[in-house]
Amino acid sequence: MSRLKDNSKFVKTGDIFFAVPCVDGSEKEHALEALERGASSVVSALPAPKGYDDRWAQVNDVIFTRYLFAKEEFANPFSKLNCYAVTGSNGKTSCAFMMNEVLRAAGRKTALLSTIYNLIDVKKEEAHLTTPGFLELYEFAEKAVEAGCTELVMEVSSHALAQGRVMGIPYKSALFTNLSLEHMDYHGTMENYYQAKKLLFISELLGKGIGFINIDNSYGNRLYGELFFKDRISVSKKQFQVADTETGIKINDYNISLFGEHNIENAMLIIEWAHEMDLPEAALTSTLENISVPGRFEVVYNKDGKRAIVDYAHTPDALERTLIAARKICKGNLLLVFGCGGDRDKTKRPKMGAIAEKTTDKIWLTSDNPRTENPEQILDDVEKGMELNKHKRQSDRREAIKAAAVELQSGDVLVVAGKGHETYQILGKEKIHFSDKEQLMEIF
Repeated sequence: MSRLKDNSKFVKTGDIFFAVPCVDGSEKEHALEALERGASSVVSALPAPKGYDDRWAQVNDVIFTRYLFAKEEFANPFSKLNCYAVTGSNGKTSCAFMMNEVLRAAGRKTALLSTIYNLIDVKKEEAHLTTPGFLELYEFAEKAVEAGCTELVMEVSSHALAQGRVMGIPYKSALFTNLSLEHMDYHGTMENYYQAKKLLFISELLGKGIGFINIDNSYGNRLYGELFFKDRISVSKKQFQVADTETGIKINDYNISLFGEHNIENAMLIIEWAHEMDLPEAALTSTLENISVPGRFEVVYNKDGKRAIVDYAHTPDALERTLIAARKICKGNLLLVFGCGGDRDKTKRPKMGAIAEKTTDKIWLTSDNPRTENPEQILDDVEKGMELNKHKRQSDRREAIKAAAVELQSGDVLVVAGKGHETYQILGKEKIHFSDKEQLMEIF
């Protein structure tokens, strides 16, 4: 067990605590808590409080100092792995799953860090964050090396980049999917959000690695243009022949068991990446033909001309893409159950309401993870973008799914959006078991 800690709640006697700067300026408070819990020393950019000089080390850069300590403590596990990253607003999980499966099909022993779950070879672990904390990452990499893994695929969030959580990981390649409205509660502006994502491609992280950038969105196009001194590859639909099929999509000669424009963009990145990484063609072909990602346009029910789909879409862009994909396979009415998360970016709520109204026939507004917000207030915010009055309100998600499922007729498609793979719902500060997929399976 490592003696290095950066979360004061986990500190034990003798640990070294790194007081990483906090947005709310609470690092001194956390440092004092660590000392009370028995930390042997605190590393901080702040001067030592009175009476703690002997247990306090003031440094200019806490994040870099933490990196140096971790590199030594864990024997630099990332140097023993081929590391691959994927970042963007949407598509990270689908791309990461495809990358992992291509590598596995090529005979490599892999580790995966994703929003849905983490894997060390075939051993599954619960994922608490899209990208774990800095020290948790080192612990995970150490375990992966001990298990004989040679490859590590990971989703990299903007939060992780802004907070220096992936410092010191020498990526062999990094994929950029897209950028759309998300996390304004943290980044404040889209420019800040973009600059955080850009860090993956301009820092020492991608020193000798290759960047694969989807230029079919304005931010990807901008990123590609701003990385003129880097080894990078632009990826665009213009490079491929694309068609829809009954079972998914086709790109050139590759049959892909996924639906929708967004998955065309994800798959084309993977095709270019696999070719550049010189991975076997058979590994790529078999992966694309059989890939499925939990909670990502996952068809839960398909019988008697009725389909029910669960999708993680929780941003305006992702919701629109999912609904456009569903409309393509819908022969009747397109039904939607969705909501927005509480204690998160409020600016996207009316935008999602407007998109839902524009692209569907019937809507049930409901709770996502309301957290500590009033569920009805969240629905009020969503309704501010709606004008046609073709929706119903039902804050109880279970009842909303049931009501929509009852109305499903032959030829119709029902999309339940927002939570995807999640098996919980956060009400207040309590996390209860809840799965959209389970609810639909029980109903049908």
